[in-house]
Amino acid sequence: MQVEIKIPEHAIITADNEKVTIEHKGLRSFANHGGTGSSAIPYSSIASIDYKEPGFTRGHIIIVPTSGSEHGGGLGGLDPLYAGSAWGKKNAIIFGRKHQKEMNELVEFINSKISQAHLSTTTISSADELAKFKKLLDENVITQEEFDAKKKQLLDL
Repeated sequence: MQVEIKIPEHAIITADNEKVTIEHKGLRSFANHGGTGSSAIPYSSIASIDYKEPGFTRGHIIIVPTSGSEHGGGLGGLDPLYAGSAWGKKNAIIFGRKHQKEMNELVEFINSKISQAHLSTTTISSADELAKFKKLLDENVITQEEFDAKKKQLLDL
């Protein structure tokens, strides 16, 4: 799924099955974000999405990573008028009402992929934990009752 925004600045946001890619182009993007180019963020590395629908002011989507800086180094985040706003954040896209429907669909898609990524990480972790406890059981470090209790807890039985 891809959305291209040309006004107020040229940006393209693409979401596939593994990641979100944000690409900033042009002089205005350079001034606001400190450069042009693209950044790819895997769903497992996304902490949250800050989404504001356009109304009296423009809307925005900000992909908040689990680590790293959101400020791209441009002038957009330095002006006190824009402090704390999406302007100047490298993982942000500003958009108007024209793109609202597309952006709503994109946010739903990204949120579902984030949920899947975090769910699969949790499932793998539970399976790994269970294997570790099985090894402890086989080595007689824990009892069968302790193993069964932990298994029940990990599998939510």
